Amino acid sequence: MTACMRRMVAGTLAATLAWTPVSLLADGRFAKANLVVPKDDGKAQELEGALVSDSRAKQLRFETGGRATVEIPYDRVKGLLYERAAKPRYGMGLLLAWPLLFTKSKKHFVTVQYTDASGAGKFEIIRLDKGNVTMALATLEADTGIKVERSEEK
Repeated sequence: MTACMRRMVAGTLAATLAWTPVSLLADGRFAKANLVVPKDDGKAQELEGALVSDSRAKQLRFETGGRATVEIPYDRVKGLLYERAAKPRYGMGLLLAWPLLFTKSKKHFVTVQYTDASGAGKFEIIRLDKGNVTMALATLEADTGIKVERSEEK
């Protein structure tokens, strides 16, 4: 494929995505998400599941094993924060191949700040898959009406 054809395909795709509403692009369900749960020993455990932004029920949910673990109504969401953490791959570089020493593994986190029924402030941390993080952030912004703050580590 020539460079001219690549640019034409990329331009067409960009124009299509720019004119297509977010609600048509995503169904609001993002698989391969992990809910970060703190443990008593100070470490964290991750529950595998799916992040669901349900615009009909007007709530965010984290589902694991077919049932909702966390449910947050849109009107209780106070803030959304996106963080990308990068960590060098020293172990893999030393054990497998030296070019991996110059790469980093990246993880994508969304922190949802909200108030519970009693009015107390709470938060949930969800790790998203790299394949759906962009669409998930756009969907969260569109559904909740709250702009996602971005804090990206280089």
